[in-house]
Amino acid sequence: MPVQSGCAVRVQDLTGAERAVALYASDMPANRRRQSPEQVRDWIVQGVERLGLEEIGRRAAFRYGYRLLEMSGLVTAQIAQRHEQRFPAARRLAVADQQSANNILWFGMSEQARLRNLTAVVDGDCPCRGTRQIRAVYGEGQDQLAMLCPVHAQASIRAQREGNRQELPGGRA
Repeated sequence: MPVQSGCAVRVQDLTGAERAVALYASDMPANRRRQSPEQVRDWIVQGVERLGLEEIGRRAAFRYGYRLLEMSGLVTAQIAQRHEQRFPAARRLAVADQQSANNILWFGMSEQARLRNLTAVVDGDCPCRGTRQIRAVYGEGQDQLAMLCPVHAQASIRAQREGNRQELPGGRA
């Protein structure tokens, strides 16, 4: 179903993160949780019209990169500061994330959006320093442990997860 607006974008062509950023930029109230699917769609279009598709995509990639680092406890002070400048109202962002998820259930996501869905970028100095690995040193003379960077090694992590799923009986993880 195309968006009923002068905007040339369909909500189905936006990723979940892009929809959340658009909602954050819109007039969506952050104190009410229940909205009609059509109203949420209209706010998404409004946010896209305010920021433009390019800026929505840029902020969405930063948002997703921040989330990946946050889930691993790897957000640096610089990255946190830039995230808070971009999204100063944490509650509003949480509501936008929830409404975005609901919107995907209501309107779906195009294949084009699905291909962009896991685009993540770090806004600042990544803990991996471009190496794709984050090392942890516990003491002199001890082995160094390393983990793959959740942002810069996404493809490797996904491939490893898929390989592990295939090794289990029944193909289940």
